[in-house]
Amino acid sequence: MTLRLKQIRLTNWKCYPSQNITFNLHPDRKIQIIFGNNGHGKTSLMTGILWCLYGVDIVSKETLKTYFYRGKDDSSPVIEMRVELNFTRNEKNYFISRTAKLNVNGSTSYPSVEEALFYEDGTMRSNSREYIEALLPKSIRDFFCFDGLKIEQYTQITQTKEAKEAIEKVLGIPELRNLRDDTEKALQELEKRLNKAEGTSQIFKDKLQELRELEKEIAFQQGQLKNAKDEEKNAIIIHHDAQEKAAQIESLREKIEEIHELEKKRIGLQTQLDNLQKSIDSWLKKASIPLLINFVQEMADDLQVTSLKSTYKTNSTAVLKAILDDESCLCGRCLDQNSRDFILQQIAELESLEVDNATRIEKDQLRIDLQGIIRDNAKFSNYSQLLLQRDILEEEIEEINQHIKQLKQETTGINQDSVRDIWRKVDESERKVKEIEERIERLQKDIEIKEKQLEHLRKEVEILASENQTTLMLSNQVKMARGLKNATNELIEWNIDNSQKMINQVTSDRYLQVTNKPEEYRGVEITPEYTLGIRTLTGKLLNPDVLSAGEKEALAFAFITGLNQITDTCVPLIMDTPFGHLDKEHQKNIINSLPNLNSQVIILATDRDLPDPLLNLLLPHTTDIFKIHRLAADEDASVIEVMESY
Repeated sequence: MTLRLKQIRLTNWKCYPSQNITFNLHPDRKIQIIFGNNGHGKTSLMTGILWCLYGVDIVSKETLKTYFYRGKDDSSPVIEMRVELNFTRNEKNYFISRTAKLNVNGSTSYPSVEEALFYEDGTMRSNSREYIEALLPKSIRDFFCFDGLKIEQYTQITQTKEAKEAIEKVLGIPELRNLRDDTEKALQELEKRLNKAEGTSQIFKDKLQELRELEKEIAFQQGQLKNAKDEEKNAIIIHHDAQEKAAQIESLREKIEEIHELEKKRIGLQTQLDNLQKSIDSWLKKASIPLLINFVQEMADDLQVTSLKSTYKTNSTAVLKAILDDESCLCGRCLDQNSRDFILQQIAELESLEVDNATRIEKDQLRIDLQGIIRDNAKFSNYSQLLLQRDILEEEIEEINQHIKQLKQETTGINQDSVRDIWRKVDESERKVKEIEERIERLQKDIEIKEKQLEHLRKEVEILASENQTTLMLSNQVKMARGLKNATNELIEWNIDNSQKMINQVTSDRYLQVTNKPEEYRGVEITPEYTLGIRTLTGKLLNPDVLSAGEKEALAFAFITGLNQITDTCVPLIMDTPFGHLDKEHQKNIINSLPNLNSQVIILATDRDLPDPLLNLLLPHTTDIFKIHRLAADEDASVIEVMESY
């Protein structure tokens, strides 16, 4: 039962002096594309469709005169503007037409709007508003005319009371509620007649009153039970979320303990590093000694040689003098004059080389000091090893710091207080669930007891009613009305529950197809009030307000098309400038999902919205492609023509 738009005619509407668009309704290819630059009339076309359907609710009388074609000769006493739509569904044709006139009187003008005309298979219907409302309810207009430039509004629309009413209307729930209200009124009327029927005894009236009061008590408790079950669902979700967060925190607690252990290790290593640095600083104060140690060694060696030479010279002089005093050589031969002169000469030379005793002592002391410095240098011979140890400690401490930093990022906001707080929430939520479960159990038992009392009381009333033919007939009618009311209530609850499940499933499937982050989400979740949320893989329910513009459009698109998917009557989806501001991934995902829709899709787009790579994805599923051009003779006039090149 797909409703499809077959034809649009515009006369003196905005920039269209005279326009006729006919769509080729192919059984399998359901996409039509109308290209147009900004300001050439795409939005005017969509507004014209809505105005034809809903009149002043779309364009007020005060602003309507600005919608008349501006290129018209202002000297005409009356200017007529008209928009006509032709829909088809199941071989039925629907023709809707709305006309407005601009009466010109000198420099003043005032518009007048006629009621829309509605034809079904050529037969005009007298109450056009009711027929239009049945065909395309005004409350769902935002769900079939999709303006991509106003995407922010869609997340607000889906959170309003009006949206809930519109969605329920699509699902047929108001009709069921009307049926329930009618049966309730009929039941109340029959009960009044039964109570006032002639021949009824006081006992019968008392039992009947008791019956009504007991029914009210049961109805009240059933309402409490329903609310309690709704509370239970929410409480279970909260409890599960708290448990998941607690589980996450428990896994993070190990990391927190690891941070503490690493910090202890870092303190120990830092102490070692500080002590090592002190040793290095002490060495640096005497750095000149090891740096000059080779020179010191050379000086000490020279002084050692000088000391040995001095001793040698002293010993040699003493020996030579002893020889002179002995008058004979070591060989026993007597010294002649030449030998004596030679020895004297050697003694003189040796004595000339000797230094005074103070200088010799000073040099010996210097040599001893230098040798002491050389011995002390051995204490600093491990300087390179100290520097290496310091580098190793610094690297190890830096690695620990980096690891601690990473762990702290992973455990941001997690401390002992937050751990205690989340476990407190787990306990509280668990206790809340148990309290609600106990309340549900008490209510169920109480209702069960009262329903047994009610059944017994009804039998008594039936017996009393059978004593009189009139009361018997009315009693049977009351019984039937009550059964119909109960069946209607059950049908409403089933339909609402089933519809919400279907919306959840279809919308979630569609959203996961078009979002650019399907790996992060479980899907869309729709509350009993039909507000939307995104359930993440971690269980968190995101409000649409926190989503990016692209994700919001993906959500609105998934929800709108999801509604079309589950209803018996799919309405055309008209999309104005839908893709231009989205990232490429969102664009491609939405484009790929369009052929899978049951409804007709009319896309109003610029070349930027549908570049060739995206357009090529749609071409196999497209029947018509149009282009909006400016008329050369009039810069305010546009015309829509078929693009033959595609």
